[in-house]
Amino acid sequence: MKGKIITQKLDTLVVKTPLAAETALFQQQKALANSLTQKTPAQAKVSLYVSQGSNVTVANILTTALPKLTDRLNQKISNEYITVANKSRLTLSPQDWSKLQTPIHTTLIKRNQVSTKEVSGMAPFLVTIFCWLGSLIASLLNWRDHSKNEKKRRDGRLSLTGVTSQLISGVAIVTAIAVSVYFFTKVCYDVPIHDPQQFLLLIGGISFVFYLLQSAVLDLLGLKGWPLLLIIWIGSMAVITFIPQMLSPFYHNYVYDLTPIRFAYDLILNQMYITDASLTGSSMLNLLYIGIASIAVMYGSTLIKRHKESQIA
Repeated sequence: MKGKIITQKLDTLVVKTPLAAETALFQQQKALANSLTQKTPAQAKVSLYVSQGSNVTVANILTTALPKLTDRLNQKISNEYITVANKSRLTLSPQDWSKLQTPIHTTLIKRNQVSTKEVSGMAPFLVTIFCWLGSLIASLLNWRDHSKNEKKRRDGRLSLTGVTSQLISGVAIVTAIAVSVYFFTKVCYDVPIHDPQQFLLLIGGISFVFYLLQSAVLDLLGLKGWPLLLIIWIGSMAVITFIPQMLSPFYHNYVYDLTPIRFAYDLILNQMYITDASLTGSSMLNLLYIGIASIAVMYGSTLIKRHKESQIA
C-alpha cells in the first residue's frame, strides 16, 4: 500500500509540475514506488500453540480467548490501513480492499490433545484420587490384619517381621491397584494411554508411596493418625483442582509444595497427556523421599513400646 500511495502522489505531482519528473529525487521516489508495488502483499501468519495436556481447563479457555485476541488485532490493524487509504484517497481494487480486512491469518494448533471421551479431561484427577483411596483402604485393612496376627508383640505395635510383611504384601496390593486403575481407565472408559507399561509402573509406584505413607502413620499413631490422612486428602483437593495461579497464598506457599497428592497428580497428568513425558523430575524425586522416610518411620515405630491401647481386637 505504501508503494501505491507514493505512486499516486508522484502522479499528482507530475500533473501539477511536469518538470519535477526530471529531477533525481523524483526518479529515486519513482524507483522506490516501483519496487514496493512489484511485491505481492501477503498476510502475516500467526500460529497459536495450545497444549491441552498441560491443563485442560486453561487450554479450553485459551482455545476460545486467543482467536478472539487475534481477531481484535486484525480489526485494529485493518482500521489503521483503511484510515490511511482513505486519507490518501487511494484507489484500490476489490481484492486489495479484501486483503486490508484480514491482514493477519491465524492458525490454532493443539498439542498433546486430550481425548474427547467424557471422562478424559478429568482422568488425571480421578486416577490420582483412586490411587490415594485404594492405598488408603488397603493400608488400613492390611494394618488391622497384621495387628491382629502380631505374635511377637502385644502392645498394639508391629515387630520388625510384621513391618517387613507389610512391605511385601504392599507390593502385591499396589500391583492390583495399578492393574485395576488401568482396566477402568483404558478398557472401561477408553481413555487413550500412550505407553501402558510405563503407565502401570507409574501408577504402581505412586500407589506404593501412598501405601507407605499411610502405613507409616498407622504404625506410628494407630487409628489416632486417621484424621491426619484425611487432612492430607482433603487439603490436597484444591491443589490438584486449580492451577497454581488460582490458589490462595496459603495453599500456594504452604500446601502446594508439600502434599504428595500434588506430586502424583503432576506425574499422572504428564504421563497421560504429554507425549514422551519422562518419569524423572522433581515430583518423582519428592515422592521417592516421602517413600524412604515412610519406610524409616515404619521400622522406627517398632522401637517404641507402649500399652496395648491401639490394638484392634
